[in-house]
Amino acid sequence: MLKTMLVGLALASALVVGVGGLSWTQSVKLDEIVVQYPTGYTRVLAADIALLLRDATLREGVMGPLGAARHPLNGIRQAVELLRLDAQKLPWVAHGAGPNLSSFSIIDGALFPQTFGALQGLKAAVGAPNSPYTHWDLVEIEGIPVVFTGGVFGPIPIEWAYIPLATRLWVGSEIGLGAPPNRARLKASAERVIARLRGRIGVFDEFIAAYATRGGALAFVRRTDSAKDKPLEQNEEVMSYAIFFEGAAARVRFEVRFASESAAQAALSNLLAGKSSYLAQDLYRAELIDRKISGRVLDFEVRTDLRGVVGLLVLTMPS
Repeated sequence: MLKTMLVGLALASALVVGVGGLSWTQSVKLDEIVVQYPTGYTRVLAADIALLLRDATLREGVMGPLGAARHPLNGIRQAVELLRLDAQKLPWVAHGAGPNLSSFSIIDGALFPQTFGALQGLKAAVGAPNSPYTHWDLVEIEGIPVVFTGGVFGPIPIEWAYIPLATRLWVGSEIGLGAPPNRARLKASAERVIARLRGRIGVFDEFIAAYATRGGALAFVRRTDSAKDKPLEQNEEVMSYAIFFEGAAARVRFEVRFASESAAQAALSNLLAGKSSYLAQDLYRAELIDRKISGRVLDFEVRTDLRGVVGLLVLTMPS
């Protein structure tokens, strides 16, 4: 059984490399990351976690508040610490979500011997005195090992799915708030991720928007849901951005595609008048510094502070 799992592991790793690998830089190549996610996922946030944790200003001004907000990036940080990974050796991390799917994070640079060994340690925690872990199950899905585990952490039940590959770890989760965690959805989502690794289903379908805002320490892309998403202008279809830190300030480069040229022009008018939600929404505040429009696509840059960065991250990729 172990030999079959390792063969599947090697194949999965080859498939992932085939759709684009990243060198270790401080510039997040979002287009090369979103293709790891299967169709059905509609938003992906990627980050240079090494920089965010190494730089004292960013660790305190960005990661600290995200921890208080229980943001997905903090969840990745906790996973890195739980599995005793060296954050400074991780090229990038990402978090993806989509309707009726469990959220899944990717930790690039997480080596199989380290992650699988650490996951075995979680198995030992099941049933230990005062341990919150209640179960640990190792299964194979298309020859690839998947660990399902979980328990009750404080008052909150949480379930995880771990998919360890040769140089990359996928982590899915379901949280029970008022109802038990959805284990069936977690398993189905893990199966979907593996179907992508095997090349049996398509990829996250906003590669072009992701390419437009590659770079920065953080990058994000979404297929917009007008009923839920913020910040938002009327008739927005897709939004992406990249964040470039400049000390305690940040420059954010946006690209937004609209349903029509007139909608893009209306959004630009709001920007120029200082009335756009892309400039002010809840905790997020920014100042317009540049803009360009081409048909249905609006490109612009804003300047904000670290509080604004945190607000933008919480708005666009909520817990």
